[in-house]
Amino acid sequence: MAALRANLGLPGPSSSSQPQRPVAQTNVAPISVAVKPSGWAGYGSLLAILEPVLEARRRSKDEADEASVVEESGSGRDKVSSGGVWRSGGGRGTGRRRLGKMNSKRGQSWDSGLTQKGEELLRQILVGNECVGDVLTSAEESLCSSELLSIIKGLGREGRWNSALAVFDWMRERPTFRPDGATIAVMLRILGRESQLSAVSRLFETLKLEGYRLDVYAYTSLITALSRNRKFKEALEFFRQMKAEGPQPNIVTYNVIIDLYGKKGRSWENILELFDEMKAQGIRPDEYTYNTAITACASGSLCEEAKELFSQMKASNCSPDRVTYNALLDVYGKAGWHDEAANVLKEMEGAGCPPNIVTYNELLSAFGRAGLYNAAAEMKDSMVGKGIEPDVFTYTSLLSAYSRAGRVDQAMEIYEEMRRKDCTPNSFTFNALIDMHGKNKNFNEMMLIFEDMQECGCEADIVTWNTLLGVFGKNGMYAEVLKVFRGMKKAGFEPEKATFNTLIEAYGRCGNSDQAMSIYDGMLQAGCTPDLATFNTLLAALAREGRWEHAELVLDEVKRSSYKPNDIAYASMLHAYANGGELDKMNELVDTLRTLYVPFTKILLKTLVLVYSKCSLIGEAEQAFFAMQHHGYLSDTSTFNAMISMYGKKGRIDLASDIYALLRKTGLEPDVVTYNCLMSMYGREGLYRKVEATLRECEAVGETPDLVSYNTVIFSYRYPHKIPCISNG
Repeated sequence: MAALRANLGLPGPSSSSQPQRPVAQTNVAPISVAVKPSGWAGYGSLLAILEPVLEARRRSKDEADEASVVEESGSGRDKVSSGGVWRSGGGRGTGRRRLGKMNSKRGQSWDSGLTQKGEELLRQILVGNECVGDVLTSAEESLCSSELLSIIKGLGREGRWNSALAVFDWMRERPTFRPDGATIAVMLRILGRESQLSAVSRLFETLKLEGYRLDVYAYTSLITALSRNRKFKEALEFFRQMKAEGPQPNIVTYNVIIDLYGKKGRSWENILELFDEMKAQGIRPDEYTYNTAITACASGSLCEEAKELFSQMKASNCSPDRVTYNALLDVYGKAGWHDEAANVLKEMEGAGCPPNIVTYNELLSAFGRAGLYNAAAEMKDSMVGKGIEPDVFTYTSLLSAYSRAGRVDQAMEIYEEMRRKDCTPNSFTFNALIDMHGKNKNFNEMMLIFEDMQECGCEADIVTWNTLLGVFGKNGMYAEVLKVFRGMKKAGFEPEKATFNTLIEAYGRCGNSDQAMSIYDGMLQAGCTPDLATFNTLLAALAREGRWEHAELVLDEVKRSSYKPNDIAYASMLHAYANGGELDKMNELVDTLRTLYVPFTKILLKTLVLVYSKCSLIGEAEQAFFAMQHHGYLSDTSTFNAMISMYGKKGRIDLASDIYALLRKTGLEPDVVTYNCLMSMYGREGLYRKVEATLRECEAVGETPDLVSYNTVIFSYRYPHKIPCISNG
């Protein structure tokens, strides 16, 4: 659909437009996040597009505040506009959605427990404009508490939390229908599921003041709501309040807290303490407890701990189910324990719990994220051999695995297979392909995929637009950035936090941290509150240019905010010091991190390998590399490349060859950077024949040599007596 390109003004298949770079900004003052950088007005074209957005958000701020007051007043009336029932707060749309999974059961049949009159009242509330209170009052004599509870559940199922709350408030006003513990718990769960945190907290405190007896289920529902929305600190505070004042937590409460620590990460000791508490209280862990704890092991690649939990589970007469095995496979798959994962698959079948498509998809996805695309492809073949047909999740995970590894041809083969098998791609599929072609600078192919997306009836989402913005921004194609931005607005999408973060990252990656800070300034003007991802992208932009002084200012601002610096932030600081030549400061930070992270996370260990290698600190780099190997963290090629490059610069061909052999043994595939590092090493030693052989190997395995590759080959011929004789034949 060439019209799409025409509407957006983007390059077509035959276009050869050159990247257009923005004019460099000058005289930018030293940056503190608390002080907006000057010079934003210098980018008039982008500001011209942003300005209506900024003005609209400024105008709508008071309206939004007023709407929030109306919505939170508990008046019991839904506002209705031409677009249907008016709801705010993001609802379920703010939740994360798994590939190939439906996020809602709305519209499906369910056992409502309602009488014919109750179903009529529910329909009247759902489709009518009448006040909820009036609807219920008109039928008050025929109602009972159980039917009102069913109506609340039905409204919650349809995402109508405000109407459900209106029914609940109507019950509170009538002694006959005073909500019991079950009704309170259901109402709190609905508000939590819809991310209405202020409403759920306010309702909980109001009920306490009104003398309602809030039981363990009410507390557990509140804690679940807070945990679901990653308000871990507040959830843990209520958990401590339960233990101190009552009611005492039950098995469900403990399971929720274990899940909370799993989401929070780096909390294994806390999980063990919960198991001890449960034992002291006489609460026996159930299948869900063990499943949740094993799942929590995935984030930290805690394979041994997961294995021990699995053994304890079987010893305590809790039967592992498919969820257990899938969680264990996820842990092993992410950590690269392939043999153990294969044994789990065998045990599943022997236990009468044959792997299903979810099992294979979990493992295939884990292999893909770890860069093990060959293992992912074998997993797909295995499931097909067992008679299980791949679904959109299977294809998208495998396609993404090839995409991450730069295997464009294989990724496109999977895409074509999807189309032949009538497996309709979803937005995740198209976004992965768009991102892949963008990273490989295949702009024409990227836009063809964008057209396919429209032809399949799959609308571009905010991720699609952000990806396009990121691709063109990273490649300095400033005119295309503006056109995509206009197309995004024309499609009805307003810039959001992720959009600004994408632009900040894009300009940071192309070495323009001044422009990145100007985008940040526009973000503030648009009324978007920076999050930790924003600060991390700023830190990364400054780190690439070695601007460690400015990076320190940003880090100080993070510490003063409601966020705490994470390992990604500290990794950027290490890069900033390394690129700025501040080795003393880098070592001081490493000493500080030793007290904050025991042991170091995967991100920090990988960063240490990279910065030590860059600074030719062989002993320190080796120590970090072997620590990664010990923890099973060697899952990407860049770490190996850094070690090969370092050894090559020092003339240690033997050690570099050992690292290359380990890379192949690990199951990873060398990329063009790997071969460039090897050729550079041989070239320094004057071994031009080895350089030529390495170049041929690079081409033989399907990697495309780049400009660096050919320059390296030429460099290896630098001595006159080593220039090969070239015949005229």
